[in-house]
Amino acid sequence: MDKTYQALYRVWRPKTFSEMVGQEGVRKTLRNQVKTGRVAHAYLFCGSRGTGKTSAAKIMARAINCLNPRDGDPCGECESCRTILADQSLDVYEMDAASNSRVEEIRDLLEKVDYPPQFGKYKVYIIDEVHMLSNSAFNALLKTLEEPPDYMVFILATTEPQKLLPTILSRCQRFDFGRIGENEIAGRLREAVEKAGAEADDEALMYIARAAEGGMRDAFSILDMCMGTGERITEKSVRASLGSADRESLMELAGHIAESDAAGALRAVDRVMREGWDVQVFLKDLTALFRQLAAISLCGKDSAVQDAERMAVLAEKFSTRRLMRVMEILMKAEGDTRWASSARSVLEIAVLSACENAAGGDVNALAERIAELEKEVETLRREGVAPARAEGDLKARDASAPAAPEPRRRQPPAPNEVWKKGMKLLQEKNPLVFGLVSAEVYGGCVGHEYRIRMQPGGAAKKIMDENDAVNLITESLWQAGDPEARFEILTEGSRENTEWEKQLEKNEKTLADLVGRDKLIVVD
Repeated sequence: MDKTYQALYRVWRPKTFSEMVGQEGVRKTLRNQVKTGRVAHAYLFCGSRGTGKTSAAKIMARAINCLNPRDGDPCGECESCRTILADQSLDVYEMDAASNSRVEEIRDLLEKVDYPPQFGKYKVYIIDEVHMLSNSAFNALLKTLEEPPDYMVFILATTEPQKLLPTILSRCQRFDFGRIGENEIAGRLREAVEKAGAEADDEALMYIARAAEGGMRDAFSILDMCMGTGERITEKSVRASLGSADRESLMELAGHIAESDAAGALRAVDRVMREGWDVQVFLKDLTALFRQLAAISLCGKDSAVQDAERMAVLAEKFSTRRLMRVMEILMKAEGDTRWASSARSVLEIAVLSACENAAGGDVNALAERIAELEKEVETLRREGVAPARAEGDLKARDASAPAAPEPRRRQPPAPNEVWKKGMKLLQEKNPLVFGLVSAEVYGGCVGHEYRIRMQPGGAAKKIMDENDAVNLITESLWQAGDPEARFEILTEGSRENTEWEKQLEKNEKTLADLVGRDKLIVVD
């Protein structure tokens, strides 16, 4: 009969300090303590999940009780090592505080402290997730930590050391387990794949390493799931197992955001939903992509990044400030999806917000717009477009040198063309304001001042005031080709209308003097 299947993370759990991945400083210190015999009575192992805290605790328990230690590592062959590995030793006790948090359970545990070890040199208590203990349980544990027997060693493990009492922290040697590097995780996964006789692409293993976020156990769990198909492990198959979108979809959406193409971005979101990808995972992957773009924008192209050339070109389209704003929007949306009734709506709102240019008059919005302009100026300089010289510089130029040909100046568009193009831009920006303006009488353009005539006190005038229509229309006219454009709404009683009415009265009086008022017919 075949042996019961074991999960990969259990099969590949390290049995010596040498087999551990990462945590070089922790391994070196613990091995040296075993070699010199300077074993503390209480240890605290801190770090995120899957970084090797419990594995290190079990290795330490075997190492200090090993009959034939090898350079600080347990031999794994002596009776003590074999008994502890088989979980049959009475000298090593492991407890999960998440399910045994009451004071009664801690008291039962501590009652056995007075009994010395039966086979090894030390009696070891490993308490996992120790931050889950109740206050009463902590107080019961504290007394034993203060004055333990010489043969007693406590190893406490936690993901949240900030929840521990200062009196507990002060009595332990603390070791912090950092997240394991992606290359180290991928290397260990490669060993597991080859030993299992499976096949996997390097890109797939690196994607698993990134998805594990520094946790070796999570990485093995993902690999275990992918190996269950019996086929070659590719990045595409890993993404399918995790419910992640493919790289091309992420790049496409990022491109639409860079161009502020809201319509294209919404179509990309629709494809994401049709493919059935998980919204929260998609937002997480999209945030990671923009984090890479920010790194490229600040530090330059990284050849280690996938699609390095394409990513560098995409990063050029963003200012650093805009990248930061987009990342903030996406991270907030990722959190909002946990509580939203419609995850799709959260994604669409986040993408539309990311497509918008910074609006408003606050410092952050102004700084982002300045950064975007600086980015455009830098791009123009690289393309060989130089700024115009000042008049003083032109006079100081050597008269004998041949004068450079003056560039042809583009003729500004006619006011009517500017108005038409501006209204088209306005329709895209704010259909409501566009509809109100279209319903009124266009008053023409005098100089660079464009006007419409409206009735004062009407609902349309009020709505336009609430929507800041004057600034919105002025900005549209600037973009339409008249950088000096101004926009004004003329109402009855305004200065322009009053002057026009005065001119009419003056013309009427002149005519009356010529033909006689009795022959003058005035039509309202």
